[in-house]
Amino acid sequence: MENLSNDKKADIILAALDERYKALHAIRDRVQSIGVWALGILLAAGGWLIQSTALLTSLQKTLYILGILVAVSVLRFKYLGDLKRGFKGQQRVAVRLEKALGLFSPRVFDNESDPIYPPQWKNAGSTQGGGQFFRTTHLLLYVGALFLVMAILFKAHD
Repeated sequence: MENLSNDKKADIILAALDERYKALHAIRDRVQSIGVWALGILLAAGGWLIQSTALLTSLQKTLYILGILVAVSVLRFKYLGDLKRGFKGQQRVAVRLEKALGLFSPRVFDNESDPIYPPQWKNAGSTQGGGQFFRTTHLLLYVGALFLVMAILFKAHD
């Protein structure tokens, strides 16, 4: 690799960065889709239960609530947790490639004293990263689950 010209190295870095960006977009789309679908299903189930004439026993309520908690926990901690780890890994690699291109360094592409990318973007994928995308998705999931649990709890029983 040492024998490669700077132009060839830049081409390789740009291609790798493009792949990282595609992966980041795919993960974001997947998280957003699952969040919207889960919220919709939870709210629809709660709405249906509220307007239905079904009566629930205490045992049924307990089992339904446990089922919801298990399903939401698996979705949140396993599926979304795995996507979050992959997302952060992709971000860290993207930052390294962006650094190699000089996007965080001033005067690489113009005569401005500020770099093209803001310095805080270097924290993407780390504990200092400022993105709240996953946290927001988790909160929406919790709101939907709480709505359905409340609908179950306040449903009359026989």
